[in-house]
Amino acid sequence: MPPTLRRRPQVAASDTPQVRLEREGRDEIRRITAAVEKVPWTVSLLQILWTAGPVTLLGAWGGYLLGYGKAPTIENYIFFISFTVITGIFGVLANLLHHLTRGRRVERTSQRIERVIKTLPELLLATRNLIVESLDGDARRREAAAMLLRKQDLSPAGVELAALELLDDPESARLIGQIEVYRRVGLHARISDLFTTYRERIEPQFGELFDLAPQAITLLRERFEGRAPDPRYGVARDENFIERVMAAIESDNDLLMTLQDVEEMVILAFELISGREIPVLSFEYRGRWKLARAFDNLEEARARHRIAQATGLSRLKALNTYLTERSVTPLAESVSGQRADALLAHSVTAIDDLSARIDAQVRAIQNGRKEQRQTLRENAEVLTNAIKLYKSVSSAYESVGRSHAHRLRMAERWEALSANLSDSTTRLRLGPGRRGLRIRESKIALDDEAKAEVCKLLGRHMEKANIGTFRDRLRQAERDTQLSVGVDTAKRVAVEIFLALEPHVQLSRPAVQRAINSSNAADFGQLEPNLSAAAKAAMGSAMVREIEIDLSRTAESLALALVRHYRVALEPAAMAFLQRQYGAREATLTMLTNVNLERSETPNVSYLSMAPPAVGTPHRQWYRALVRARRHLEK
Repeated sequence: MPPTLRRRPQVAASDTPQVRLEREGRDEIRRITAAVEKVPWTVSLLQILWTAGPVTLLGAWGGYLLGYGKAPTIENYIFFISFTVITGIFGVLANLLHHLTRGRRVERTSQRIERVIKTLPELLLATRNLIVESLDGDARRREAAAMLLRKQDLSPAGVELAALELLDDPESARLIGQIEVYRRVGLHARISDLFTTYRERIEPQFGELFDLAPQAITLLRERFEGRAPDPRYGVARDENFIERVMAAIESDNDLLMTLQDVEEMVILAFELISGREIPVLSFEYRGRWKLARAFDNLEEARARHRIAQATGLSRLKALNTYLTERSVTPLAESVSGQRADALLAHSVTAIDDLSARIDAQVRAIQNGRKEQRQTLRENAEVLTNAIKLYKSVSSAYESVGRSHAHRLRMAERWEALSANLSDSTTRLRLGPGRRGLRIRESKIALDDEAKAEVCKLLGRHMEKANIGTFRDRLRQAERDTQLSVGVDTAKRVAVEIFLALEPHVQLSRPAVQRAINSSNAADFGQLEPNLSAAAKAAMGSAMVREIEIDLSRTAESLALALVRHYRVALEPAAMAFLQRQYGAREATLTMLTNVNLERSETPNVSYLSMAPPAVGTPHRQWYRALVRARRHLEK
């Protein structure tokens, strides 16, 4: 239960949780809107009256007394009073006119902020519905079950339903639902009894389905063990989703972006608007300019190589997702967690099957089966897009080799310069001062003014695209409505979110992408479609505050880079600092100290030790099948 829903001892009985949510949310919206209002017009009015009145008269009296050595006459007072009143009236009128016209802009901004805060969670639900809608059969059931199990406050009946969708075993589903009932009342002894009794029966079912639905089965196994998702840890993000959105923008091809990427972008936008702060850890070197330049070049080369590797995998995921959405591949689960070589094998097999299917349809049309023309046309379009995506995969993996070679050159240059300097110059500095190699901390966040600007841009796009206008599609009860968006509209929103956030948080920077990918997203599972904008703002802020910051893995990655890439010894003081400040594991840091740092004995690290898959060019039979299909469709 979020903090905003907990009862406080001194709160009146009539002050219900919903009322508190509304009040806190309204305060949050007003605070964001105030960032563009600056100063209330009433304050400006009082300032003008004070300046044009007493201040001017006192100044005139003092100036006249100093200049002429005597107090002003009655005629002088009349002059100054008249002058003050006339100028004051004109000033007040001008300021009032300004605020009257500007007030409309402020009201419009406030409406856009409310619209964005209200619409983003509903757009998130609509996108998840599109993800499920793009699947068929058992894959649709498994994906829907996974979405249910990610909901932290899912009822026991909901847990039983998700288990039934996954296992297709009513008895096992009922048992897992009973365990959820015991978990909610804290009877862990009873959970242990049921787990021990039925483990041998249910675990084989988990094992059979794990390859098809690893994420869903992992969540269901946790429920079977009496554990539910913890909002403090959030939800793991789909890696490299920002890069795929950038690729879709640069290539003007939304096929490079998946619906999961849209979901992640919507979550990120709502997180930042709700006040999320994502920490960033990076290295910086200040000192001798040659060494500093070599350090910057090496860090940039490392970032480019990581982006190149992520780009290849992202293109491959986009290709597999597209083939799955078009029901070309039998892949029954999302592609997250799959190795690149497995994804490549899936896609090649699927496109081979599609080209063979097209050849068979061409032969059927030649034999007089004209009803196959529409299916042939659809399959030819799918094959055309699949070949385009495959080409982008091939191009991306070709750039991995080039970035690897550049990275090695920059590493050799850094080593050549740092070898001539003392260890005190290049070691990790922890004490006071600014020179040397240090860990730099920063954060990704939006201040109130940036939140207002982002909401203005997104609100303007939603108005133009008519997003947030609710259709009269009634569900179980009359109060339930559904936001109506299509795939193209949802992907366009993801692009607009990127463009709105880029000036404020620089999503295109590799360090920013790395920090976001390594952080868990806030769990917004408790948001419901029919809550007001104020309630959603309050709950979003509460969910963001629940997230615990964990920099242990990031610190360990920095330590690994320090030892392997920069050839800097990890001293006991530095190890203690990383453990104390960021929670890095002692065992991992101790392992890094055993790395042989002798430059003469340790060769350069090959970053292609895990070689990327050999993608190659599109197969000739794909082009041949496409040519045959187009030839018959043009007749």
